[in-house]
Amino acid sequence: MLRWMALTGWLWTAGMPLVLAEEALVNRVVGPALRLPLEPASSLESALGALRFTSPVVITSPPGETNRLFVVEQTGRIVVITNLAAPTRTTFLELTGSTVSGGEQGLLGLAFHPRYAENGRFFVFRTVRATTRGQTNRLHDRLSEFRVSADNPHRAAPAETVLFQQYDEASNHNGGDVQFGPDGFLYVTLGDEGGGNDQFSNGQTITRDFFAGILRLDVDAGAGSLLPNSHPANEAFLGNYRVPADNPFVGATQFLGRPISDPTQVRTEFYAVGLRNPWRVSFDPVTGELWVADVGQNARESIYVTRRGANHGWPFREGPIGGPRSGAPAGFTTSPEFNYVAPLHSYSHGSGPSQGRSITGGLVYRGPRFAHLSGAYLFADYVSGNVWSLRRREGAAPLVERLLGEVGISAFGRDPRDGDVLIADLDGGRVVRLVPGSAGGQPLPATLADTGAFANTAALEPVAGVIPYEVNLPFWSDGAEKRRWFHVPGTNQITFTETGAWQSPVGSVWVKHFEYPLGPLPTDARQRLETRFLVRNAAGVYGITYRWTSATNAVLVPDEGETLPITVASAEGGGTRTVTWRFPSRAECLACHNAAAGGTLSFDTAQLSRPVTHAAGQVQDQIRRWTEEGYLAQAPLDLEGVRRHPSLADEGVSLEARARSYLSVNCAPCHRPGGTVGGGFFDTRLETPTDVAGLLLGPLNDAGGDPNLAVVVPGHPEQSVLLRRVESVAADRMPPISSGVVDAEGVALLERWITSTAARPDFPSWLRERFGDEVAAAASRTRDADGDGGSDYLEYVTGTDPKDAADVWRLRVARGAGGTWRVQYRQPAGVGILFEASRDLSAAGWSAWSGFPDDGGGVSFPATASERELLLPADERPRFLRARVVVP
Repeated sequence: MLRWMALTGWLWTAGMPLVLAEEALVNRVVGPALRLPLEPASSLESALGALRFTSPVVITSPPGETNRLFVVEQTGRIVVITNLAAPTRTTFLELTGSTVSGGEQGLLGLAFHPRYAENGRFFVFRTVRATTRGQTNRLHDRLSEFRVSADNPHRAAPAETVLFQQYDEASNHNGGDVQFGPDGFLYVTLGDEGGGNDQFSNGQTITRDFFAGILRLDVDAGAGSLLPNSHPANEAFLGNYRVPADNPFVGATQFLGRPISDPTQVRTEFYAVGLRNPWRVSFDPVTGELWVADVGQNARESIYVTRRGANHGWPFREGPIGGPRSGAPAGFTTSPEFNYVAPLHSYSHGSGPSQGRSITGGLVYRGPRFAHLSGAYLFADYVSGNVWSLRRREGAAPLVERLLGEVGISAFGRDPRDGDVLIADLDGGRVVRLVPGSAGGQPLPATLADTGAFANTAALEPVAGVIPYEVNLPFWSDGAEKRRWFHVPGTNQITFTETGAWQSPVGSVWVKHFEYPLGPLPTDARQRLETRFLVRNAAGVYGITYRWTSATNAVLVPDEGETLPITVASAEGGGTRTVTWRFPSRAECLACHNAAAGGTLSFDTAQLSRPVTHAAGQVQDQIRRWTEEGYLAQAPLDLEGVRRHPSLADEGVSLEARARSYLSVNCAPCHRPGGTVGGGFFDTRLETPTDVAGLLLGPLNDAGGDPNLAVVVPGHPEQSVLLRRVESVAADRMPPISSGVVDAEGVALLERWITSTAARPDFPSWLRERFGDEVAAAASRTRDADGDGGSDYLEYVTGTDPKDAADVWRLRVARGAGGTWRVQYRQPAGVGILFEASRDLSAAGWSAWSGFPDDGGGVSFPATASERELLLPADERPRFLRARVVVP
């Protein structure tokens, strides 16, 4: 009996025969150990042993305490660490059930009352769904007070007192830091409500909402303090905080030189205004100054030392340069009337040692360990990973020095015992400590030859056990050509998985060599650029690179990376061109090789399942070969059911499949669930089907106020921000690191795909055209309107009529000569068909079927539809056969 079955998405096919590890290891070549340390010398060390956290964003302690540390997890949890010499983790307050987290939303701030030891009060800022006047069950920014439990100092009481909760139209630019100042008042930071270009017009007003500035609140109802003016955010909670009488906008009658018509609309809570997204602020414990780090838009990241009534200029200004909005009053930056405060320091967007893309505010160091840093402000960039110190100088620009690199830094804090600098690693889930020099770890090899990876460095001849490999679709590297090798120590094995990164043992190493051709022909000489290493250790991975300085060796690139002009052959042939080549910093390596992506990129099934030729001339799938040689465990013998990246130029494969592979290789390291892109709404992993990936008409964090823009607008490349970012050479370019040349082939492919998507409606629109709004709203993928055994979704995918029971995709079977069977079916355009066989119909009994001798193997997504007939040989006939319909 033959029966078809169609499912959506991509599924693991169980029951594939495996190569036994004992047999495979007989063929294994074990080479010498490489001379790469598992733990390289570093200026950071774990501050809390093996403790890990989920997206840590705050590190703090109650005033006066010396043996407890509190870590805020963005998902909605406050953790207390007790006995810091032998740290123990306990949940202090659990708010995950009422906190909206992800991207820039979540539990973002925690501040303990100055008299916490007496009153047990503390304050938190988080994103919630709530109802205020005119807004029901919508996103809100909430500031709340809690108290410690009366009978357990390591637990908070659940009772919550809301100070305000403000409707927020966008998910990004939330600020969210809360700090008590030396005056005893609570300071709260809020961004401009999100979007882009201050699209909600909050940057330069004090008569609307509590956005784009810093609030100063009296939570003790002190003598002389005032009730705030009523606002939908606080009208249900009036009395839960007051406004200090000396706040700068108390009694204000004008703003920006214009009269205020209704004084009851003034938000007297404001202390400073004109900020885009103040992410982390801190008070200098000696001077009392308030330092503010403000995340910029497309050009500048800025640090301010703010003051009472300061206006920092957004959106008239982006740091020290003009911002996206005009209309600033004459003399805005020069007249004392407007109290404009320029940034003390600002840096541009980019990948260099003085650049970045998202500032993380830090602290003024006052501890004893680093005498040379006393009084310096320490801060970082979340994207570039640069960590700097800033020291003010009389009559001169501040002195800014790079200290180290570590991507994903979300916050700074102090060790309550000794004032050491603590750093929250959002992506790695760690709290680390700044230590002198390169405490701990081992030095890195100074040259490529010193790594021990090559028996002949000049010829790039690897030592035994360093194995060459090839990929199906290389990551775009400004036109450079690449060669690759991997090493697994001893007799350890890498573990195969059909989707996602393979699991590799500690000590595994990957090597990638970059070079440019010096002419248009394959036989022309190559100019060697760099050879990179990625090393797996217990904490994850680290990356280093070696720059070629001669024909025989390369030297270790400094921690901060290097940028050099390189003269290469013209892409059009005949002549030369100059390319600005970025040798990545060690922090930049980890921006892409991040924890969410598994550390390794392109070391997965879609990239590595491909035919390779042995020295003896035998052609074999690369994965099968490694399995037989003992490098790979749990890989199936039969790889017919796996998905492979196609060539971008293969016109026999659908535009959608090729575009999705391109995005998976070049974008998925960050644009995925848990990825490093704050507020990202779309998922470019290959295993996520397009219709649920958030790409088509996907919302943007920053649409610049243009409602016509989306991630991809079907049929409109000019409105598709994804394409804009890929074809850009400006600071908003994607991918943002180590690339300054547009991939013309990739851009052309994406543009063609986006144009083609207009011809095919999405599933709800397709349902609406045929069944009306009610059915479209439900968008059921299992509903079968005509009862023909094919769901509406199957009919949508395969192009059949959901109202005609005689029109459905199915397998047709006919007897052939000699006991054979002919299996006939229609291969729809852009859809994959995977055949699976079973002897017993058990769930584990199905595996990919490779018994069709004329079948090309694997799952492909052809550009055009066709009628197909496959021969089922008599001697290989399974008892049961089914087909899965797979969408890209």
